[in-house]
Amino acid sequence: MVRNRWLKFLLLYAGGVLVSLSQLKLVPIQNELGSELGVSLSTVSWLMSIFTVSGIFLAVPGGALVTRFGPKKLLIGLMGCLAIGNIWEGISTRFCSLLLSRALEGIPFSMIIMVGIVFIHFWFQESNSGIPTGLWGTFSALGSMLAMNLFKPLVQAYGLRSLWFLIAGLSVLLLCLFFFLLDEPKNQSIVEQKRMSGSFKKAIENKSIWLLALAQGCMAFILFAFINLYPQIYRQQYGLSESLANSYTGYFGLFGIPFGALAGYLIDRTKKGQVMVFCSFLLMLAATFWMGYLSSNVTFIMQLFALSAGASLSSSCVMILAPKVVKQDRLIGASVSFINLFYYVGIFVGTPIVTKLSEGDQSWQNST
Repeated sequence: MVRNRWLKFLLLYAGGVLVSLSQLKLVPIQNELGSELGVSLSTVSWLMSIFTVSGIFLAVPGGALVTRFGPKKLLIGLMGCLAIGNIWEGISTRFCSLLLSRALEGIPFSMIIMVGIVFIHFWFQESNSGIPTGLWGTFSALGSMLAMNLFKPLVQAYGLRSLWFLIAGLSVLLLCLFFFLLDEPKNQSIVEQKRMSGSFKKAIENKSIWLLALAQGCMAFILFAFINLYPQIYRQQYGLSESLANSYTGYFGLFGIPFGALAGYLIDRTKKGQVMVFCSFLLMLAATFWMGYLSSNVTFIMQLFALSAGASLSSSCVMILAPKVVKQDRLIGASVSFINLFYYVGIFVGTPIVTKLSEGDQSWQNST
């Protein structure tokens, strides 16, 4: 077992990044995939959204699964699902088969956030956990940056299906590392598990949890619609080349990473998380409207920075605030599960809705 908690955190973070890479691997290659399958971009968008359908159904019972099996066993199982899903997808040639394999891949994405929060609460319980929790919320941003900058060249060099087998291999590697190197809280007794049985109902009676869940759902709708569609908007509305469009989209993830840590630091110091969430949504609102009126390379970068900063601050603040607003520690898992339910619904509906709106009026300006 590794004793240094930050080394354990980095290993856990690598798992989160890999799950994000699996989710976002289709974004830079959606044109190639659409051509291979003979389907439209709006149809391909369902392959990106179906990834989160497992989260919609597993977000709520996820807390009970963590309680029953423990975060370590569950994390190892998630990596196994990720490996199997990518192998299945790598050998699939039909759209329906790809949809099913993407849903299987989505199981790790549906629980990785919650499992990570449990580990962080255990490893950092003796000190302020704001910074590691904030950093944990940035794994998706780092995954986006890596996917947009690395996956297109890999496909050009080794073929379209190389991405799936690469992620499958890394999943098996991390599975082994998690098994040998991570520790976890002791499993709860049967009596304690029974005491937890009504926790979800009690958790959703908290009005603050509802507000955090709504905020997380709206953030996810905006964030992943842009992550998935940035390359298309840049090419179709602003005439950028495919390589430049992917490069700009990669900056989005890079800009978001430091704001997760900043959110944790500011909340630990100021204790004004609600104010930070409100300000982050104002920033996202301005950046969203701005997307339809970009005019130069400088404005491209500034809009990316504003939206990435707002989304990263909002998401990190919500995850940091969630354990703080519950009245009992035993309700933390159920509360985070409820928040994640809204998060996955926002991801699931965002890309198809925005894509359909743009196809209806042949313009990205009105849909953004």
